[in-house]
Amino acid sequence: MHSRDVGRFPRLKTFCNLILLVLQLITVAAYWGLVEARPGYMAISQGLYPDSALLMNSRVADWLVSMPAFVAVAMVFAGIVAKEFFGFSKGRRILLNLVLLIALAAVFGLAAAQLHPGV
Repeated sequence: MHSRDVGRFPRLKTFCNLILLVLQLITVAAYWGLVEARPGYMAISQGLYPDSALLMNSRVADWLVSMPAFVAVAMVFAGIVAKEFFGFSKGRRILLNLVLLIALAAVFGLAAAQLHPGV
């Protein structure tokens, strides 16, 4: 966020970029909460599927609500923050942040959907 934007609406672009970064941080924090709640989900899962060692009897749910998945998401977020200092134009950073926010939200939504299939 160090480059000078000489285009139109530089402050609006900076504000949008900051909002997207904050939303990404909130998404990562929500994902951490999902991973932290794994023991509770496992207890429910064992009640519903007593013969399965997998979370909700699903390999996808088991992997998505695991520490390795969270580490992968955290590394993506670290890359998102690092990219802010690579010298991309503000417009390109905003687009990248929007795409990455959608991707993070999709991963979080997939994890939540696996745990709450009726929703």
